[in-house]
Amino acid sequence: MKTQLLALILFMILCGLIVYETVCPTGFIYQGLHPEKPPTKKKKPLIAAPPWLSPQKVVEVSISDPTRDTYQRKVLFDGVSFFILYLDAPAGAYTIRYVASSSGISWSSATSLEALDAAPYSGGNVDVCYPNRGTKDYWGTSVDLSMYFTGCLSAKLLWRPLVISGQTLIEKTGGDLGGTTNVQGGSLVSNLNGEYDYMIYHRDTTYNRVYTVRTIGHEDAYVATVSFGNTTTGGNQLLPYKTSSPYKMFALAKAGNNTLYYNIVNEPGATFTGSFAEIATLGVGFSDFSACSEAQNVGDHERIHLVYVKSTGELCYNKFENDALGAEKVLVASGASYPVIACGSNGKLYVFYVKGGNIWLIKYDGGNWLEPQIFFPEHSYNNPTYLSSNQNVQSGKICLVWTESTASPYEVWFSYIND
Repeated sequence: MKTQLLALILFMILCGLIVYETVCPTGFIYQGLHPEKPPTKKKKPLIAAPPWLSPQKVVEVSISDPTRDTYQRKVLFDGVSFFILYLDAPAGAYTIRYVASSSGISWSSATSLEALDAAPYSGGNVDVCYPNRGTKDYWGTSVDLSMYFTGCLSAKLLWRPLVISGQTLIEKTGGDLGGTTNVQGGSLVSNLNGEYDYMIYHRDTTYNRVYTVRTIGHEDAYVATVSFGNTTTGGNQLLPYKTSSPYKMFALAKAGNNTLYYNIVNEPGATFTGSFAEIATLGVGFSDFSACSEAQNVGDHERIHLVYVKSTGELCYNKFENDALGAEKVLVASGASYPVIACGSNGKLYVFYVKGGNIWLIKYDGGNWLEPQIFFPEHSYNNPTYLSSNQNVQSGKICLVWTESTASPYEVWFSYIND
């Protein structure tokens, strides 16, 4: 009897388990007879809209490559308005112009700033030195928001301070760095102590290129030069590097042998630290390297980021910090051209380049390089070339400007990314 009763109890327990398993959802984890709460199914994330402004046609120009130097056009955002400075040649006369916009969609009519010579090597170069750190006095003119452009007029390299007033650039009295011959405009930088601004440029003296760094603004002094041989060069760039005294700058120069070099420039004397050191051998021509600096204000990381296309075709990245060049990283194995790089916030980097008729973007999120993606794939690109960015995030915006079309009139396009 006891045996039969025990068998009946075991049978009832077994039936209860079978029924429990039948009515309960599968996939539970059992602890004895007490299941855990079933896991919540994950919902597929919504596809967010691209964090950028769709490409906007800004203006038509008669020349596709408005400078022989690395800066094709200059774009900046002052927190209120976007500005694009560029070179055009209406009726064959080289002229520096600008357009402005508060939205990036609707742009002002082109305004001319300065006429330049159209002679070889002096087609003109547009660069801006922004933001200006502190109020400065230029031959009696107080300027608290200034930008610069460089170009050649009567064989002289010139610069002009500009004041931002709404969407208008007011030109003030500047200076001519005279006495030069066959000059190509260079790169401008505002140093971190606010006392001087500096320019690096190159000139031709019987087909030997001479790179010069000198101060501008209060006085034209502190001239440092270095020579490269051969008959062609591919541009230069000057960036802030050391954020505390003794302040220093980082100079890039592409020599006539198509080698990209770097050097450190000491302030305020504008002296080169030593000989130019080699980074890599690039191809022939211009617009094949770009750099940005994190050292925009006191306390920032003293770090320079570079991208360049080597003669063997790879688009490479490198960085310079602690007075040393890092290990080269290949971003794109082949086919990339017109690279530009911009520094975002919190260590982010944005690398734009042209490949296969599209503009591409590779982003570094502060810890990892993300996969390349076409920049706004919905846009029908028409031979994009001559990319230019604002180099550093400005009021949350990374700006990009480029050329489209294969014949005159060429089109200037604009977009931005919300950093």
